[in-house]
Amino acid sequence: MGLYNLAFAFFVGFSGLYQTVKAWTLDPGIPLFTAVAICYFVQVVTWLLFWSGGVPHRLPTSAGQADGRTAGWAVKSGLLLLVLAVAMAAVAPDSMPVANPVGFVGVVLLAVGLLRGPVARHRFLWGVVLLIAFAVYFTYLFTGFGRIVVGTLALALLVMSAHRDQRRYTKLLILGGATPALLFLAGLRATASQGSPFTVDQDGFGSAISPLRSFAQLLRLEEAGLLPRGWGETFANAAVGLVPRAVWEGKPIGFGADLVTFLSPELVGTGHSAAALTHGEWLYNFGLLGLGLMVPVIGLAVRLIDRLLAWASSSPLTTPHAIGAYAGAIVTAVGLFDLLWVGSFTYVVRGGARLLVLAAVILVIGWRVSGQAAPNHLFDQRRPAAARRPQPTARAR
Repeated sequence: MGLYNLAFAFFVGFSGLYQTVKAWTLDPGIPLFTAVAICYFVQVVTWLLFWSGGVPHRLPTSAGQADGRTAGWAVKSGLLLLVLAVAMAAVAPDSMPVANPVGFVGVVLLAVGLLRGPVARHRFLWGVVLLIAFAVYFTYLFTGFGRIVVGTLALALLVMSAHRDQRRYTKLLILGGATPALLFLAGLRATASQGSPFTVDQDGFGSAISPLRSFAQLLRLEEAGLLPRGWGETFANAAVGLVPRAVWEGKPIGFGADLVTFLSPELVGTGHSAAALTHGEWLYNFGLLGLGLMVPVIGLAVRLIDRLLAWASSSPLTTPHAIGAYAGAIVTAVGLFDLLWVGSFTYVVRGGARLLVLAAVILVIGWRVSGQAAPNHLFDQRRPAAARRPQPTARAR
Protein backbone atom coordinates (compact mmCIF):
# COMPACT_ATOMS: atom_id res chain seq x y z
CA MET A 1 0.00 0.00 0.00
CA GLY A 2 2.85 2.35 0.76
CA LEU A 3 4.28 1.85 -2.74
CA TYR A 4 0.95 2.63 -4.39
CA ASN A 5 0.56 5.72 -2.21
CA LEU A 6 4.07 6.82 -3.14
CA ALA A 7 3.23 6.43 -6.81
CA PHE A 8 0.07 8.47 -6.28
CA ALA A 9 2.02 11.23 -4.56
CA PHE A 10 4.37 11.33 -7.54
CA PHE A 11 2.02 11.08 -10.53
CA VAL A 12 -0.87 13.06 -9.02
CA GLY A 13 0.50 15.19 -6.18
CA PHE A 14 3.77 16.27 -7.80
CA SER A 15 2.21 16.51 -11.25
CA GLY A 16 -0.64 18.72 -10.05
CA LEU A 17 1.72 20.99 -8.13
CA TYR A 18 4.15 21.20 -11.04
CA GLN A 19 1.50 22.14 -13.58
CA THR A 20 -0.06 24.69 -11.23
CA VAL A 21 3.26 26.45 -10.65
CA LYS A 22 4.35 26.12 -14.27
CA ALA A 23 1.22 27.76 -15.68
CA TRP A 24 -0.07 29.77 -12.72
CA THR A 25 -1.64 32.52 -14.85
CA LEU A 26 -2.62 30.40 -17.85
CA ASP A 27 -5.86 28.59 -18.58
CA PRO A 28 -4.88 24.94 -19.16
CA GLY A 29 -7.95 24.44 -21.36
CA ILE A 30 -8.80 21.23 -19.51
CA PRO A 31 -10.47 20.51 -16.13
CA LEU A 32 -7.17 19.97 -14.35
CA PHE A 33 -8.52 20.88 -10.91
CA THR A 34 -11.44 18.49 -11.39
CA ALA A 35 -9.03 15.71 -12.37
CA VAL A 36 -6.95 16.26 -9.24
CA ALA A 37 -10.05 16.39 -7.03
CA ILE A 38 -11.41 13.14 -8.47
CA CYS A 39 -8.06 11.37 -8.03
CA TYR A 40 -7.78 12.44 -4.40
CA PHE A 41 -11.40 11.53 -3.67
CA VAL A 42 -10.91 8.03 -5.11
CA GLN A 43 -7.65 7.63 -3.18
CA VAL A 44 -9.12 8.69 0.16
CA VAL A 45 -12.22 6.51 -0.23
CA THR A 46 -10.06 3.52 -1.18
CA TRP A 47 -7.86 4.09 1.85
CA LEU A 48 -10.77 4.38 4.25
CA LEU A 49 -12.56 1.28 2.93
CA PHE A 50 -9.67 -1.12 2.30
CA TRP A 51 -6.33 0.07 3.67
CA SER A 52 -6.85 1.96 6.92
CA GLY A 53 -7.53 -1.11 9.09
CA GLY A 54 -4.04 -2.60 8.86
CA VAL A 55 -1.71 -2.23 11.85
CA PRO A 56 2.00 -2.10 10.94
CA HIS A 57 4.15 -4.55 12.82
CA ARG A 58 7.85 -5.24 13.09
CA LEU A 59 9.14 -8.61 12.02
CA PRO A 60 11.42 -10.68 14.23
CA THR A 61 15.10 -10.14 13.55
CA SER A 62 15.49 -13.67 12.18
CA ALA A 63 12.42 -13.48 9.91
CA GLY A 64 13.02 -13.99 6.23
CA GLN A 65 16.70 -14.86 6.51
CA ALA A 66 18.42 -17.03 3.91
CA ASP A 67 20.96 -19.74 4.71
CA GLY A 68 24.42 -19.60 3.18
CA ARG A 69 23.80 -22.09 0.38
CA THR A 70 20.55 -20.53 -0.83
CA ALA A 71 21.88 -16.98 -0.54
CA GLY A 72 24.93 -18.03 -2.55
CA TRP A 73 22.65 -19.51 -5.21
CA ALA A 74 20.73 -16.22 -5.43
CA VAL A 75 23.94 -14.19 -5.78
CA LYS A 76 25.36 -16.47 -8.49
CA SER A 77 22.07 -16.60 -10.39
CA GLY A 78 21.71 -12.83 -10.21
CA LEU A 79 25.22 -12.22 -11.53
CA LEU A 80 24.65 -14.75 -14.31
CA LEU A 81 21.43 -13.05 -15.41
CA LEU A 82 22.99 -9.57 -15.32
CA VAL A 83 25.96 -10.68 -17.42
CA LEU A 84 23.63 -12.47 -19.83
CA ALA A 85 21.47 -9.37 -20.21
CA VAL A 86 24.44 -7.10 -20.90
CA ALA A 87 25.78 -9.58 -23.47
CA MET A 88 22.39 -9.75 -25.20
CA ALA A 89 22.13 -5.97 -25.37
CA ALA A 90 25.68 -5.66 -26.74
CA VAL A 91 25.43 -8.41 -29.37
CA ALA A 92 21.83 -7.80 -30.47
CA PRO A 93 20.49 -4.32 -29.63
CA ASP A 94 17.04 -5.39 -30.85
CA SER A 95 16.88 -7.87 -27.96
CA MET A 96 16.48 -5.08 -25.39
CA PRO A 97 12.81 -5.97 -24.63
CA VAL A 98 14.09 -9.36 -23.43
CA ALA A 99 17.44 -8.25 -22.03
CA ASN A 100 15.90 -5.57 -19.81
CA PRO A 101 13.72 -7.88 -17.66
CA VAL A 102 16.56 -10.42 -17.50
CA GLY A 103 18.91 -7.77 -16.11
CA PHE A 104 16.21 -6.42 -13.80
CA VAL A 105 15.63 -9.84 -12.23
CA GLY A 106 19.38 -10.37 -12.06
CA VAL A 107 19.90 -7.29 -9.90
CA VAL A 108 16.91 -8.23 -7.70
CA LEU A 109 18.17 -11.78 -7.10
CA LEU A 110 21.66 -10.46 -6.37
CA ALA A 111 20.17 -8.07 -3.81
CA VAL A 112 18.10 -10.81 -2.16
CA GLY A 113 21.17 -13.01 -1.74
CA LEU A 114 23.25 -10.18 -0.29
CA LEU A 115 20.64 -8.48 1.89
CA ARG A 116 18.90 -11.56 3.30
CA GLY A 117 21.89 -13.90 3.60
CA PRO A 118 24.89 -14.08 5.96
CA VAL A 119 26.70 -11.34 3.99
CA ALA A 120 24.07 -8.83 5.15
CA ARG A 121 26.13 -7.96 8.22
CA HIS A 122 28.89 -6.59 5.97
CA ARG A 123 27.14 -3.39 4.89
CA PHE A 124 30.05 -1.89 3.01
CA LEU A 125 30.54 -5.05 0.95
CA TRP A 126 26.95 -5.52 -0.19
CA GLY A 127 26.52 -1.78 -0.63
CA VAL A 128 29.44 -1.59 -3.07
CA VAL A 129 28.35 -4.71 -4.96
CA LEU A 130 24.76 -3.50 -5.38
CA LEU A 131 25.94 -0.05 -6.42
CA ILE A 132 28.13 -1.59 -9.12
CA ALA A 133 25.32 -3.90 -10.28
CA PHE A 134 22.88 -0.99 -10.51
CA ALA A 135 25.47 1.07 -12.39
CA VAL A 136 25.98 -1.78 -14.88
CA TYR A 137 22.23 -2.05 -15.43
CA PHE A 138 21.92 1.72 -15.83
CA THR A 139 24.87 1.94 -18.24
CA TYR A 140 24.11 -0.98 -20.55
CA LEU A 141 20.35 -1.63 -20.24
CA PHE A 142 18.97 1.90 -19.92
CA THR A 143 18.63 3.76 -23.21
CA GLY A 144 17.46 7.12 -21.87
CA PHE A 145 13.78 6.20 -22.09
CA GLY A 146 11.79 4.09 -19.65
CA ARG A 147 12.95 5.96 -16.56
CA ILE A 148 10.19 4.40 -14.47
CA VAL A 149 11.89 1.03 -14.96
CA VAL A 150 15.11 2.40 -13.49
CA GLY A 151 13.18 4.02 -10.67
CA THR A 152 11.30 0.84 -9.80
CA LEU A 153 14.56 -1.14 -9.73
CA ALA A 154 16.07 1.36 -7.29
CA LEU A 155 12.87 1.20 -5.27
CA ALA A 156 13.04 -2.60 -5.17
CA LEU A 157 16.53 -2.40 -3.65
CA LEU A 158 15.35 0.12 -1.06
CA VAL A 159 12.35 -2.03 -0.13
CA MET A 160 14.61 -5.03 0.48
CA SER A 161 16.94 -2.86 2.53
CA ALA A 162 13.96 -1.72 4.61
CA HIS A 163 12.96 -5.35 5.20
CA ARG A 164 16.46 -6.12 6.42
CA ASP A 165 16.91 -3.16 8.77
CA GLN A 166 13.28 -2.27 9.59
CA ARG A 167 14.33 1.27 10.44
CA ARG A 168 12.71 4.56 9.57
CA TYR A 169 15.79 5.99 7.88
CA THR A 170 15.17 3.84 4.79
CA LYS A 171 11.82 5.55 4.20
CA LEU A 172 13.47 8.91 4.78
CA LEU A 173 16.11 7.94 2.26
CA ILE A 174 13.41 7.19 -0.31
CA LEU A 175 11.68 10.52 0.26
CA GLY A 176 14.87 12.55 0.54
CA GLY A 177 16.44 10.98 -2.53
CA ALA A 178 13.35 11.28 -4.69
CA THR A 179 13.93 14.93 -5.62
CA PRO A 180 17.57 14.71 -6.78
CA ALA A 181 16.87 11.41 -8.56
CA LEU A 182 13.88 12.96 -10.33
CA LEU A 183 15.92 15.97 -11.42
CA PHE A 184 18.75 13.75 -12.66
CA LEU A 185 16.47 11.49 -14.71
CA ALA A 186 14.55 14.48 -16.04
CA GLY A 187 17.82 16.01 -17.23
CA LEU A 188 18.73 12.78 -19.02
CA ARG A 189 15.34 12.67 -20.71
CA ALA A 190 15.52 16.29 -21.78
CA THR A 191 18.93 15.69 -23.35
CA ALA A 192 17.98 12.39 -25.01
CA SER A 193 14.69 13.67 -26.45
CA GLN A 194 15.85 16.91 -28.01
CA GLY A 195 14.21 17.22 -31.40
CA SER A 196 11.86 14.31 -30.78
CA PRO A 197 8.22 14.88 -31.81
CA PHE A 198 7.09 12.77 -28.83
CA THR A 199 8.43 15.10 -26.14
CA VAL A 200 5.64 16.50 -23.97
CA ASP A 201 7.83 18.96 -22.08
CA GLN A 202 11.34 20.03 -22.97
CA ASP A 203 12.52 20.05 -19.36
CA GLY A 204 12.24 16.26 -19.18
CA PHE A 205 9.25 15.96 -16.85
CA GLY A 206 6.84 14.98 -19.61
CA SER A 207 6.24 11.35 -18.66
CA ALA A 208 5.80 12.31 -14.99
CA ILE A 209 3.28 15.11 -15.48
CA SER A 210 1.47 14.03 -18.65
CA PRO A 211 -0.67 11.19 -17.14
CA LEU A 212 -2.66 13.59 -14.94
CA ARG A 213 -3.03 16.05 -17.81
CA SER A 214 -4.17 13.27 -20.15
CA PHE A 215 -6.72 12.12 -17.58
CA ALA A 216 -8.08 15.67 -17.49
CA GLN A 217 -8.33 15.61 -21.29
CA LEU A 218 -10.31 12.38 -21.12
CA LEU A 219 -12.66 14.01 -18.62
CA ARG A 220 -13.24 16.83 -21.10
CA LEU A 221 -13.98 14.32 -23.87
CA GLU A 222 -16.32 12.42 -21.55
CA GLU A 223 -18.16 15.61 -20.73
CA ALA A 224 -18.59 16.34 -24.45
CA GLY A 225 -19.77 12.79 -25.17
CA LEU A 226 -16.79 12.10 -27.44
CA LEU A 227 -15.11 9.36 -25.41
CA PRO A 228 -16.18 5.86 -26.49
CA ARG A 229 -16.70 2.97 -24.09
CA GLY A 230 -14.21 0.13 -23.96
CA TRP A 231 -16.42 -2.02 -21.68
CA GLY A 232 -13.40 -3.83 -20.26
CA GLU A 233 -11.59 -4.29 -23.56
CA THR A 234 -8.33 -2.83 -22.25
CA PHE A 235 -8.28 -5.31 -19.37
CA ALA A 236 -8.84 -8.20 -21.80
CA ASN A 237 -5.99 -6.88 -23.93
CA ALA A 238 -3.77 -6.75 -20.86
CA ALA A 239 -4.55 -10.40 -20.09
CA VAL A 240 -2.87 -11.44 -23.37
CA GLY A 241 -0.15 -8.82 -23.20
CA LEU A 242 2.64 -11.37 -22.70
CA VAL A 243 1.89 -13.21 -25.94
CA PRO A 244 4.67 -12.25 -28.41
CA ARG A 245 3.53 -10.38 -31.50
CA ALA A 246 5.73 -12.71 -33.52
CA VAL A 247 3.35 -15.51 -32.50
CA TRP A 248 0.16 -13.45 -32.69
CA GLU A 249 0.49 -10.82 -35.38
CA GLY A 250 -2.93 -9.34 -34.67
CA LYS A 251 -2.49 -9.08 -30.91
CA PRO A 252 -4.49 -6.13 -29.50
CA ILE A 253 -2.61 -2.98 -28.57
CA GLY A 254 -2.36 -1.63 -25.05
CA PHE A 255 -4.33 1.18 -23.46
CA GLY A 256 -1.46 3.61 -23.95
CA ALA A 257 -1.63 3.12 -27.72
CA ASP A 258 -5.44 3.46 -27.64
CA LEU A 259 -5.07 6.90 -26.09
CA VAL A 260 -3.09 8.29 -29.01
CA THR A 261 -6.23 8.33 -31.17
CA PHE A 262 -7.93 10.74 -28.76
CA LEU A 263 -5.04 12.73 -27.32
CA SER A 264 -2.51 12.96 -30.17
CA PRO A 265 -4.19 11.88 -33.42
CA GLU A 266 -1.31 13.33 -35.45
CA LEU A 267 0.95 10.60 -33.98
CA VAL A 268 -1.26 7.64 -34.93
CA GLY A 269 0.81 5.01 -36.68
CA THR A 270 4.16 6.25 -35.34
CA GLY A 271 4.36 3.76 -32.45
CA HIS A 272 3.77 6.51 -29.91
CA SER A 273 2.07 5.65 -26.62
CA ALA A 274 0.43 7.89 -24.03
CA ALA A 275 -0.42 7.59 -20.34
CA ALA A 276 -3.53 8.77 -18.46
CA LEU A 277 -3.24 7.09 -15.03
CA THR A 278 -5.15 3.96 -14.14
CA HIS A 279 -8.07 6.33 -13.49
CA GLY A 280 -8.13 7.09 -17.19
CA GLU A 281 -8.39 3.41 -18.05
CA TRP A 282 -11.42 2.94 -15.81
CA LEU A 283 -12.99 6.11 -17.21
CA TYR A 284 -12.41 4.91 -20.78
CA ASN A 285 -13.96 1.52 -20.11
CA PHE A 286 -17.00 2.39 -17.99
CA GLY A 287 -17.33 6.17 -17.88
CA LEU A 288 -17.70 7.94 -14.54
CA LEU A 289 -19.16 4.73 -13.10
CA GLY A 290 -15.77 3.13 -13.73
CA LEU A 291 -14.14 5.47 -11.21
CA GLY A 292 -16.49 4.00 -8.61
CA LEU A 293 -15.77 0.43 -9.72
CA MET A 294 -12.08 1.20 -9.48
CA VAL A 295 -12.27 1.66 -5.70
CA PRO A 296 -12.99 -1.97 -4.68
CA VAL A 297 -10.91 -3.53 -7.46
CA ILE A 298 -7.77 -1.49 -6.83
CA GLY A 299 -8.35 -1.53 -3.08
CA LEU A 300 -8.52 -5.32 -2.89
CA ALA A 301 -5.73 -5.90 -5.43
CA VAL A 302 -3.25 -3.63 -3.65
CA ARG A 303 -4.22 -5.11 -0.30
CA LEU A 304 -3.59 -8.61 -1.65
CA ILE A 305 -0.17 -7.58 -2.98
CA ASP A 306 0.63 -6.00 0.37
CA ARG A 307 -0.22 -9.20 2.22
CA LEU A 308 1.75 -11.27 -0.28
CA LEU A 309 4.80 -9.11 0.29
CA ALA A 310 4.39 -9.30 4.07
CA TRP A 311 4.10 -13.11 3.93
CA ALA A 312 7.07 -13.55 1.59
CA SER A 313 9.30 -11.19 3.59
CA SER A 314 8.60 -13.02 6.87
CA SER A 315 9.03 -16.57 5.56
CA PRO A 316 12.41 -18.32 5.90
CA LEU A 317 14.35 -18.09 2.62
CA THR A 318 15.94 -21.53 2.78
CA THR A 319 15.10 -22.74 -0.76
CA PRO A 320 15.24 -21.19 -4.24
CA HIS A 321 11.45 -21.41 -4.35
CA ALA A 322 11.22 -19.21 -1.23
CA ILE A 323 13.76 -16.82 -2.75
CA GLY A 324 11.67 -16.74 -5.92
CA ALA A 325 8.47 -16.05 -3.97
CA TYR A 326 10.11 -13.14 -2.16
CA ALA A 327 11.68 -11.69 -5.31
CA GLY A 328 8.39 -12.15 -7.16
CA ALA A 329 6.50 -10.29 -4.43
CA ILE A 330 9.01 -7.43 -4.67
CA VAL A 331 8.64 -7.27 -8.46
CA THR A 332 4.84 -7.34 -8.21
CA ALA A 333 4.77 -4.59 -5.60
CA VAL A 334 7.14 -2.09 -7.24
CA GLY A 335 5.28 -2.61 -10.51
CA LEU A 336 2.37 -0.69 -8.99
CA PHE A 337 4.12 2.42 -10.30
CA ASP A 338 3.43 1.17 -13.83
CA LEU A 339 -0.17 0.35 -12.94
CA LEU A 340 -0.93 3.83 -11.64
CA TRP A 341 1.05 5.51 -14.40
CA VAL A 342 -0.67 4.04 -17.47
CA GLY A 343 -2.85 1.10 -16.51
CA SER A 344 -3.06 -2.67 -16.61
CA PHE A 345 -1.37 -3.43 -19.95
CA THR A 346 2.02 -1.96 -19.05
CA TYR A 347 1.79 -3.46 -15.56
CA VAL A 348 1.21 -6.94 -16.97
CA VAL A 349 3.79 -6.68 -19.76
CA ARG A 350 6.64 -5.32 -17.64
CA GLY A 351 5.93 -7.18 -14.42
CA GLY A 352 4.88 -10.36 -16.19
CA ALA A 353 8.07 -10.50 -18.24
CA ARG A 354 10.15 -10.20 -15.07
CA LEU A 355 8.12 -12.90 -13.32
CA LEU A 356 8.56 -15.23 -16.30
CA VAL A 357 12.32 -14.77 -16.16
CA LEU A 358 12.27 -15.42 -12.42
CA ALA A 359 10.14 -18.55 -12.84
CA ALA A 360 12.47 -19.85 -15.55
CA VAL A 361 15.49 -19.42 -13.28
CA ILE A 362 13.78 -21.26 -10.42
CA LEU A 363 12.67 -24.12 -12.67
CA VAL A 364 15.89 -24.52 -14.65
CA ILE A 365 18.61 -24.13 -12.03
CA GLY A 366 16.78 -23.79 -8.71
CA TRP A 367 16.03 -27.49 -8.34
CA ARG A 368 19.74 -28.28 -8.05
CA VAL A 369 19.89 -26.43 -4.75
CA SER A 370 16.43 -27.48 -3.56
CA GLY A 371 17.38 -31.14 -3.80
CA GLN A 372 20.37 -30.75 -1.53
CA ALA A 373 20.53 -30.27 2.20
CA ALA A 374 21.13 -26.59 2.82
CA PRO A 375 23.21 -25.88 5.94
CA ASN A 376 22.19 -22.73 7.75
CA HIS A 377 25.32 -20.62 8.25
CA LEU A 378 23.39 -18.15 10.39
CA PHE A 379 23.70 -20.60 13.24
CA ASP A 380 26.45 -22.93 14.28
CA GLN A 381 25.55 -26.43 13.08
CA ARG A 382 29.06 -27.81 12.89
CA ARG A 383 29.11 -29.37 16.34
CA PRO A 384 30.41 -32.93 16.61
CA ALA A 385 27.80 -35.61 16.19
CA ALA A 386 28.30 -36.79 19.75
CA ALA A 387 27.54 -33.33 21.06
CA ARG A 388 24.21 -33.35 19.24
CA ARG A 389 23.08 -36.68 20.73
CA PRO A 390 20.78 -36.50 23.75
CA GLN A 391 22.63 -37.30 26.98
CA PRO A 392 21.27 -40.20 29.05
CA THR A 393 19.44 -39.31 32.21
CA ALA A 394 20.46 -40.45 35.69
CA ARG A 395 17.62 -43.02 35.74
CA ALA A 396 18.88 -44.51 32.45
CA ARG A 397 22.41 -44.74 33.78
